Amino acid sequence: MAEMTLVEAVNLALHYEMEHDPNVIVLGEDVGDNGGVFRATVGLKDKFGFKRVIDTPLAR
Repeated sequence: MAEMTLVEAVNLALHYEMEHDPNVIVLGEDVGDNGGVFRATVGLKDKFGFKRVIDTPLAR
């Protein structure tokens, strides 16, 4: 088993689930272009498009 950080594991799991289930979407602050605060969603928007990786507005 490869060693990876928690963030890398989350990213890998999101890629896996989105590849295998077209109903999976990701919503959140800066998850699209920026890849999230911790960069856990890097590459998702490029691979799966803006309809499945959706940036939400900040709500403070």
